[in-house]
Amino acid sequence: MSVHGGLPWAIVGHRVTTTDLADAVPAAGAVQRFVPWTAAVREGIAGFGFECERPQLFTGSVGTRSADGVDLVTLSGAGHAADRDAGEIAVADTGCYVLSLQLAGGSRVTQDGRTAVLGPGRYALYDASRPVRVVAADGYRALCVRFGHERVEPRGGEPLTGITATAFDYRAGLAATVWDTVISLNRNLPALGPHGALAMRGAMDLVGVLLRTAAGAEPQPRCDLLDRIKAHVDAHLGDPDLSPAGIAAAHYVSPRHLHNLFAGTGTSAAAWIRSRRVEMCRRDLADPSAAAVPAAAIGARWGFRGPSHFGQVFKRETGLTPAAYRERATAQPPAQPAAQPAASSSSSCS
Repeated sequence: MSVHGGLPWAIVGHRVTTTDLADAVPAAGAVQRFVPWTAAVREGIAGFGFECERPQLFTGSVGTRSADGVDLVTLSGAGHAADRDAGEIAVADTGCYVLSLQLAGGSRVTQDGRTAVLGPGRYALYDASRPVRVVAADGYRALCVRFGHERVEPRGGEPLTGITATAFDYRAGLAATVWDTVISLNRNLPALGPHGALAMRGAMDLVGVLLRTAAGAEPQPRCDLLDRIKAHVDAHLGDPDLSPAGIAAAHYVSPRHLHNLFAGTGTSAAAWIRSRRVEMCRRDLADPSAAAVPAAAIGARWGFRGPSHFGQVFKRETGLTPAAYRERATAQPPAQPAAQPAASSSSSCS
């Protein structure tokens, strides 16, 4: 029996008018025969057992580009079937999703009692930590995004099992925005150098929005991005050049978007930087083991530009000069433990 018998390949006639997806994605790489091709798929995607009617005639290619723990894998090949059952699933390769966009040819993905039939311009998600079957026709070509569950799943919510093996269309709006971003990143990742990881994080924020929206979950990238921005601020407090503009550039967002993120918390990026610096200075000024460290040196440690600037900002925020605050703080035991540099920002996501 044909390994891809019964699949309605007429779906391949589905036309994508927004863009020519196949032309937009670079070729996968060197052409391989069946056995090395299956080994490359196992390495780039997950372990599968493969079937092919004419393995001696099979040719295909696999190309992988990776950043920030996410793999972008371009696959092409002749007709085949790939099964991932309990025997193929090991502890080491659980916890990953694969999101696959069909570029050419056709395929079907079966998991959780559903089958997604894909032609050019359609995409589907499957969970590589559970059994799945993928059947592809001749001329198969796809762009796959492989990533950990934690990159996209709703906080405190259910896994995305409700949308696995479900066919979605590339269309104008959110889907096209997400896939155009992923395709562009796949094309340009080698040239991004150290910026590749940040670009991948931004792309995965969009992928998370796409999948959580499809699953009916509340959008959460605002909170995820704000958490990362606040962590970035804490990690760079000692840099006197730390600024909202620099933070926005480091996270590939506009200054206006950064302003809007903080506006939802009742503060601003500049005010957050200032409050965190003052908090760290308060902590160090109250530390008996740092009593011999000049107050000006503590201010400089946390990014203040000179004693005068430090004194003015600190008094405005606390009502005391650094020297007066130190004298009062060291005269009696602190009422509660000093704050740590990594401030919690979870309240903004509740």
